[in-house]
Amino acid sequence: MVPKILVVDDEPDLEHLIKQKFRKEIRDNKYNFFFAGNGVKALEKLNEDNNIELVLTDINMPEMDGLTLLKKMQELNNPLLRSVFISAYGDIVNIRTAMNGGAFDFVVKPIDLNDLEITIKKALDNLETLKKALKSRDELILVQKELQDARELQLSMLPKNLPDYNNLDIAVYMRTATEVGGDYYDFHVNKDDGLTVVIGDATGHGLKAGMMVTTAKSLFNSYSNSDDIIYIFSEMTRCIKQMHFNKLSMCLALLKFNESKLTMSSAGMPSIYIYRKKTNTVEEFEFQGMPLGTMENFPYKTEVTDLNSGDTIFLTSDGFPELLNGKNEQFGYERIKTTFLECADKAPEEIIENFKIKGSNWAGDKDPDDDVTFVVIKVK
Repeated sequence: MVPKILVVDDEPDLEHLIKQKFRKEIRDNKYNFFFAGNGVKALEKLNEDNNIELVLTDINMPEMDGLTLLKKMQELNNPLLRSVFISAYGDIVNIRTAMNGGAFDFVVKPIDLNDLEITIKKALDNLETLKKALKSRDELILVQKELQDARELQLSMLPKNLPDYNNLDIAVYMRTATEVGGDYYDFHVNKDDGLTVVIGDATGHGLKAGMMVTTAKSLFNSYSNSDDIIYIFSEMTRCIKQMHFNKLSMCLALLKFNESKLTMSSAGMPSIYIYRKKTNTVEEFEFQGMPLGTMENFPYKTEVTDLNSGDTIFLTSDGFPELLNGKNEQFGYERIKTTFLECADKAPEEIIENFKIKGSNWAGDKDPDDDVTFVVIKVK
């Protein structure tokens, strides 16, 4: 857009001088000049056209002087409006008042047109810098709003209450990162009175991750009654691929509890850890499975194991093992196993609290780069 410049002066010769000086710029559509004989007429033009960016104004004028015009301009609340004052050397007090009142610069009379040209360019360059800063600020606000919307969407997908299920004691924890990663957990009591548990992590960030979590929750609700985990994974992949999410996918671990038996599998999630009370050991179940939505007919594997009183299952998203310390070292999966063994005989809430403390100490209280989620299930 061609910069619009309003010249305010009661001397008619000034209009002629400016048009002569800037005739090439006017012809080349570099500047667009407007003229007013006093502050009243200048204010009328400013109210008519809020695209005027620069006002060159004399201080001493009839009807409304330049200092009064400056105050009126400030009332317009237009951050993209600059003012340059024109006055004689002897009017330094008023010039200082104008500068203190928010004027960008001043030019002394008699006007040196070359100096005026430099001042105009400087004022417009300053405005261009401000425009870029405001644009960056607005873009940042939009990004922050998108991330906030993504967090709210993500959290709205989580169950409002934990299931009160037979002989299991359950606790959960989620801490969303600044850059939302799309962690998800859910529960479903099946028609045969079994319990299905999922923990997941959508690829991508922001609203896209929120969309994938929404999709995963809907598909989980549709297929969780099935006893066949491989069938559930296959159907979820089929549906996600049909939605053409453009490289978005969903990592998911799925566990089915039925009396004392646990059946489990994983599509791209970290290992599943089970503490055995009887032997005071931790078993690690690692599954080599592709995230859902990436590959049809992937040969997912399931594991079946018996559970006894005191046995405890620990599930986590990869945001926790990937926590970095001051030396840029990851917390890692081996430390998870060690940490779990140290506290596995405690209640699920205490186990989670222990991991939170360990993670905080490791990362130095820095915000995580990815979501951190825990699901802990203890057999009573």
